[in-house]
Amino acid sequence: MPFLTPETLIRLFLVFARVGGLLAAAPLFGHGSVPVRVRVFLAVLLAYALHGIVPGEVPENATHPAVLLGAVALEALAGAALGYAAQFVFWAVQFAGEAVGFQMGLSMAQVYNPVEGHSANPIGRILSLTFLLFFLLIDGHHHLLRALVASFDVVPLAGARVAAAGPMLLQWVGRLFVTALRLAAPFLVTIFLVDLALGVFARMVPQADLFSLGLPLKLAVGLGIAGIFLSQFVPVVPELVGQMVSDLLALIEAMVPA
Repeated sequence: MPFLTPETLIRLFLVFARVGGLLAAAPLFGHGSVPVRVRVFLAVLLAYALHGIVPGEVPENATHPAVLLGAVALEALAGAALGYAAQFVFWAVQFAGEAVGFQMGLSMAQVYNPVEGHSANPIGRILSLTFLLFFLLIDGHHHLLRALVASFDVVPLAGARVAAAGPMLLQWVGRLFVTALRLAAPFLVTIFLVDLALGVFARMVPQADLFSLGLPLKLAVGLGIAGIFLSQFVPVVPELVGQMVSDLLALIEAMVPA
């Protein structure tokens, strides 16, 4: 059977490594709520669908165990780099929600999230899940899969320049905080003004219980702004998803061998 030739099996295995690396690190597919078996099955299904249209030849001496192991590791790293590049906008939204929740006084309301393996406040969870929902509604996961297919067209199997992805990912870490600050700015400025007003009030009325008054006031103001922000969050999502797609294409171009 032609399917059982060594070259075909090696090609399928290498494609599976890149697809699996992306699904393990990418948003939505790599979420903790998605079972590992489902991710593996999806990776096998995509690898089987793509291996026949991937251009280029498999590496020389690919049947040698050491060469095959190195090629698989390189493909897995290339897929993981693409997945992490798509995660930056999600991390920015999550970081903005955590900062807002902390300023609102919800740090005491943090609970352990067994899905993601860390504690989170309610505002951060609501903002993250809202962005994930809008990401699905505008077919963001389809953009991610299209970028994966495009990577096979320009980056040959076991030929990705993974080292070129490192500086780009580090550069995007700084932009992550800028994006998070832009998202959280309305909350942070308003809560700062509330703190300023409470400070003036405390100087005018020293006997007032500032803690009992300030905590519910900041919570009420923050929830009001959160309701307004979520209603205006829809126009921001395409911009963030477009930024994600641009990052993926730039990373794919950087990994093209010279």
